[in-house]
Amino acid sequence: MVSTFKLKNIFDDDFCTAMSKKYGFLNIDNNEIRENLENTFKDFIILILSENNAYTLEERNKLYQEAIYSLEHTSKLLKGMPHPASSMSYKLTKMSETLKKVTIGNKKGKTKANRFIEKNLVRKFIVFWDVFSEKKFLSQQQELNYDTCDCFLECAKKISESYPEIEWFKDCEIDFTHSLFENI
Repeated sequence: MVSTFKLKNIFDDDFCTAMSKKYGFLNIDNNEIRENLENTFKDFIILILSENNAYTLEERNKLYQEAIYSLEHTSKLLKGMPHPASSMSYKLTKMSETLKKVTIGNKKGKTKANRFIEKNLVRKFIVFWDVFSEKKFLSQQQELNYDTCDCFLECAKKISESYPEIEWFKDCEIDFTHSLFENI
């Protein structure tokens, strides 16, 4: 039997009860809500914790800056050459632009550079929301239910209490959260 990583108990009964009342979750046991919330965030938390152990933010940004230089240099060398080199030049430029957004971009730019894991987390949260809430993420008119974003933000703040070393949750704010959900 292989032991797996176990998350801290993040979402207590008081939190689950408060969320159920505030967002009108269906009459479901707090244990089921807690278990589903923890499963929703589990993969993301584990990945971020493993990344946090590898590099500090400053070290990561320094590596990205070095990569940006190399990507731009290689892109210039391949520019204007016949296919597939010219196609690769374009892709390298786009990679460089994405890394710039992550390292030195503004909040909106960083949001547009969301990684797959962040988008996957949002998708998993939407599934959680649609299971437990009568008011679905998208209305029949395809309008976004922003309560979903507010609930996600509250969960992020709660996770930040248990895992203060994960800057992503600590830095979550409403505009960033809205942007995450709008881009799905």
